Amino acid sequence: MLKHLLILTTYGQIFYSQEFEKAEETVDIALTGGLMSAIYSMASETQREKISEFELVTSRILFKEERNDLLFVLTVDKRMDLKDTDELLSMLAKRFFEKYGEVRIDGLVLTDFEEDVTEIVNKKIWYFGVQKKKFKYYDYLATIVTTAILCWYIYVVFNIPTFIWHRLIDQLPSVGDFILQLLFLIGVIALPILVLYILFKYTQVRNIFRFNKDYLTRPTRASYALVLPNYFLIQIFISFALFFSFMVFAQGYFTEIRAYPLYAGGLLGEQYNTPFSFSDIGASDLGDQVLIGSITWFTWVIIFPLIYSLMLGEKKWVTTYKNSVFITSISIILLYGCLTIGGVKYIEAFGFDVRNPTPGLISYQLAVIMPLNIFFYGFLLFMGIGINRVTPQKTKVSSLLAIWVSIYLTLISQRIFFQVWAPVV
Repeated sequence: MLKHLLILTTYGQIFYSQEFEKAEETVDIALTGGLMSAIYSMASETQREKISEFELVTSRILFKEERNDLLFVLTVDKRMDLKDTDELLSMLAKRFFEKYGEVRIDGLVLTDFEEDVTEIVNKKIWYFGVQKKKFKYYDYLATIVTTAILCWYIYVVFNIPTFIWHRLIDQLPSVGDFILQLLFLIGVIALPILVLYILFKYTQVRNIFRFNKDYLTRPTRASYALVLPNYFLIQIFISFALFFSFMVFAQGYFTEIRAYPLYAGGLLGEQYNTPFSFSDIGASDLGDQVLIGSITWFTWVIIFPLIYSLMLGEKKWVTTYKNSVFITSISIILLYGCLTIGGVKYIEAFGFDVRNPTPGLISYQLAVIMPLNIFFYGFLLFMGIGINRVTPQKTKVSSLLAIWVSIYLTLISQRIFFQVWAPVV
């Protein structure tokens, strides 16, 4: 990702150079510095405009000129997020002036700046720092516990009336019972938060969710999946557990962009009309509906990346597949909105009849169908941008073409399964 940093003047006087990855051949720093300054000066003199970057086949070279003709040149992988690199260059320039001021020393003697560079890189591009960290058994355990707590809160959110308000109202006649019930609810809600704080502070699990946040904030950061250790693939387990929780607790599912309540008769028609009961789970149609929802997760997270990576025609398709699975498992968080909006909890909250929601109503279109479209196509957008970023720069097939063909084939595979399992869908 990061390849090389060079600090020099616009007329070629070199102060510092650092390689971030081992090159096959030794690079002549003096020659490189002279070439960079010559390119920069030529662009300034002939075009009357300063050059900010130029591209190679797999790399991008970024220029940032500071006061007193000082030039910071950073070579990065072409897939790296540009906003991060711009911010990184600014941080390096600021630290350089803070440490050396107006010092002008030639000969690459500022070797003590390497510690500052490492500190800044690991702070800004923290993904590179986790490569050296191992995932211990307690980190896996912490991830499982964290996921279970998140699933618990999903249940609480979708059952606030029954789990909290009704419990408290039922105990109102007795002050003592009301206080005990209130303390119980505070405990089962607050205690998991304390556990999460401890796990995030003392285990590696925080990085798993930290990357999710960074990627969803800016999908172009998906390229950092290339440098993350394999233990980050535990995200697949987290993705399915949360997807399943939203589907069941919101009581909703969707195929493509149509809403189907996860309710007796709501998805598979009147031949499945037995309500869910813990005493007779096998007789309920809920299992059939949950199976269909789980197949959707499987096709997006496992099958879609497989089709995509095989289409590229790369010999190292397994690496692309691994990174695509990782990115898709995070992108699918946007489908949680579809699961919620297509659910009994949401639809009934808006006053619609779950068994007969009358999709033709404008109010239903605005409250259900339109938000479903937004979340679904948002998911496709994030997933497409992210997977394109983890794709090798040169492939036999266009990555964008492969993405859309893979999406289309994935939707077809879902539809075939639905028709085979329940033709009325």
